[in-house]
Amino acid sequence: MIVRVAVGSANPCKIEAVRKAFEDVYNRIDCGEDCGEDAPSNDKVHVQIVITSHNVSSGVADQPFGDAETRAGAKNRAQSAYDAACAEAAIQNDTTNKPDFAVGLEGGLEKDMNPDTQKGELYCMAWTAILGGNGSICTAAKAPGSTYSPSDANNDTKNNQHSWGYAKTASFLLPPAISELVLEQGMELGHADDIVFDRVNSKHGSGTVGVLTDGEIDRADYYVHALKLALIPWVRPEVYLTSKHK
Repeated sequence: MIVRVAVGSANPCKIEAVRKAFEDVYNRIDCGEDCGEDAPSNDKVHVQIVITSHNVSSGVADQPFGDAETRAGAKNRAQSAYDAACAEAAIQNDTTNKPDFAVGLEGGLEKDMNPDTQKGELYCMAWTAILGGNGSICTAAKAPGSTYSPSDANNDTKNNQHSWGYAKTASFLLPPAISELVLEQGMELGHADDIVFDRVNSKHGSGTVGVLTDGEIDRADYYVHALKLALIPWVRPEVYLTSKHK
């Protein structure tokens, strides 16, 4: 079975994170008959994740602040990636290439007050947004015992019916030197990181989280758990993919 995913970014870290999350979720169990009519029900079926990259706008500031703006940026990227992938499929006159999912990832910052020093602090975080269909392909990773029964004729991204999943990463405190560049000079986090740590284009590499954790968590790793959490509606569709959640 093939699951097609459009990603609203050309950043290799984000693309790798999406690939890892989807491969883990969709290949963790034997999806049996849900993998397609040609799939043997007694064998574990490998799900192939096919990713297309789309360099789209977030529709928010280059450096978003707070949950609302950052989440909106992620959703805008997912929607724009879906639209771009559908447009490409239309040009090719091949609807089978329309995406099953579209993903947006947006990094953001949060201001807070240290309760001990009463000084302002800056935290790094990110939001992930996933648009997906309600049919058998998208719900092939549903948990064993799920009572959800997809109706491909009416519930699929290929027929313009879809649902959304969202999740936020963990947040971590930025060092004062980076916070000052961002808050006082209006610098984007990636640029501030490059200056403080004397690097080039760090946001396409290990990212700020990578250098601060000394490689224990790189930028791709940082996104993976949030992406898996954003996929929960398709793992537990019986409690998420209903009309009131669309």
